[in-house]
Amino acid sequence: MIESSVVFWASAAVQAVALVVLLGWLREISASRRQYCYPVLVVLGVSLVATVLIALGVGTDIGGTSLDAPGIADDLIAYSVLWGITALLAGESRRMVGVFVVVPVVQVVAFNGGVILGGTAGIVGLFVMIVGQVLFAYLLLGRVWERAQRLPDRQRLLHWKARNLLLFLIGMLIAFTLLSVAQVFDEFVVSTVGAYMDLLIRVGFAGFLFANVDAIEVDDAGDELLDAVRPDAEPDRPGAARGD
Repeated sequence: MIESSVVFWASAAVQAVALVVLLGWLREISASRRQYCYPVLVVLGVSLVATVLIALGVGTDIGGTSLDAPGIADDLIAYSVLWGITALLAGESRRMVGVFVVVPVVQVVAFNGGVILGGTAGIVGLFVMIVGQVLFAYLLLGRVWERAQRLPDRQRLLHWKARNLLLFLIGMLIAFTLLSVAQVFDEFVVSTVGAYMDLLIRVGFAGFLFANVDAIEVDDAGDELLDAVRPDAEPDRPGAARGD
């Protein structure tokens, strides 16, 4: 049987190629929109380093536990950044974007802490992970989507696609994780499918954003036009548009 390390080396190779391609693509993107691309490049870079460390067995067995430090660090950064970008694309307030950044941190810490401690803590960790995903679905399909109605059509569609992509892929990852915890799959299947899902989420989202970044509305100076439609912005006075 193929060793898990081979799977991680293959995943690292794919990420390295994707990172090189996206860095070359970045030069074709206007300077005013590159600020939205840099975070996903950081996600890919961190994921590449983490995957190489896992393949080498570095930081995957700390203190005699099954703690996977590189993988945890990768997840903390990746999910926080990708969810934060999705909320930002909807023109949401800094407070709401902060929620989308913090919740994944709580999910990752709770789940991994539960895996290490086991027992009741493990159940609580799984519960927190599921509740976090349900909360995101509730917000994205409710309040956040209502706010997104203020956006130009192209950017609203971009947010809609981004949110659906993450809800589906991370939802599938959570379902697979639950089956893995129940020991439905052997170690090789867990490593292979897990690496594949990680690639879909990280590389897939990055490629999607790069291909659609022109839909983000910015002015010639590179400042966000979203400021006028953010929910925490002060509403216009009646008649202001007429110069009253």
